[in-house]
Formats: sequence, structure tokens, C-alpha cells
Amino acid sequence: MSILEYLEKHLPTTKAYYILSFLEEHKCVLKITKQRKTKRGDFRQNGPKLSISVNHDTNTYRFLFTLVHEIAHLKTFLEYRHTVKPHGDEWKANFKELFTSLDVADEFKKDEQMFAVVSDELINPKACSGVNIRVEKAFSKYDEKKGTYLEELMVGDRFTFGVHTYEKLENRRSRVMCLNLSNNRKYTINKAALVQVCKENE
Repeated sequence: MSILEYLEKHLPTTKAYYILSFLEEHKCVLKITKQRKTKRGDFRQNGPKLSISVNHDTNTYRFLFTLVHEIAHLKTFLEYRHTVKPHGDEWKANFKELFTSLDVADEFKKDEQMFAVVSDELINPKACSGVNIRVEKAFSKYDEKKGTYLEELMVGDRFTFGVHTYEKLENRRSRVMCLNLSNNRKYTINKAALVQVCKENE
């Protein structure tokens, strides 16, 4: 499947072509990757080579939000190179502007609640959409995989995340301290992570 064909799964052809044309104009390659646990997308600059990768996602809203996030990094790099912070004011302004100029906003307007949540997020976008649980909850309506948000569990509850079972220990600002019960080590997990609650908690 070509990149254009993949984008057409999430966007009308004219919009998909426009985004690809924008990237080609700036000599940036778009790659669709398998799901990665640590990130949903990235922008890379290796000498003269520019590339954006975005995780494969059946959820159109999350995919498009991530794609525009990374294109904003491209635009910020082209304008400022490495003289500004990766997620500073310049990137935030580009993220908000591209959301409209790439004609993606109209796709989100198909769900009024979704559009309202995302519009609020774009006022001061975070480095990772997963930090904002309101955004994650809005996206999750369209996820194939269901679960419970880690934030909603009680301290002491046990849950599975990935292939491991954990116990929730402590809430922090955007993450939760958890104990991996298989190796007795502590890890922080995003509070917006979807987990499977263990039956023993019920």
C-alpha cells in the first residue's frame, strides 16, 4: 500500500494529496510504522534528510492529530532550525496553524465533542497528546481496543498493561508509579494508559 493510499483511509483524496505535496515540497519523507510503545510519531533530521514517522492506527482522529503534531516539528525546524525548544511557543503556534491550513480541522468537526476537546488542547498543546486524559478519552471512543484508564483505578488495584501485571502505587502529575509484580520493580506509566483491571479487584 502506498503512503497516499494509507492517508486516503483517514482523509478525502484531495486532503491526503495536499499533505503529501506539502511534505514533498520540503523534501520530507513520510513513513507509517507498526505500533511503538514509547511514541506515536517522530520527526527526524539527519543532515539534509528529513523524515516523519507515524504509528499505524485505525483510529483516524489519533492518527491525524499525531501527523499534524509531527508536521509542526518539520515546519518549526525549517523556520528556526535548532534555535528554539522542540515543544516551545513556535511549535505550538505551528501546530495550531497547521491544524487549520492542512484542512484537518474539518475532519474533527464531524464529532462536535471531539472538536471541542481538541480545540482546547491546541490553545496550549502538550509534547504528547497522551498527557491530557481528556484528549485520550475523546480519542478512545474510536479505538478498537477497550480498557480502563489507569488514572481511574484506586491505589492498590492490580491491572495488566502489555504483557505484565502491575499494582498501582501512587498518582503523580501526569504519570502513575506502579509495581511490576513479575520483577518487583517500580515503573511510571502514563495516567491515560488503557489497562485491563484484574478480576481480583472486583
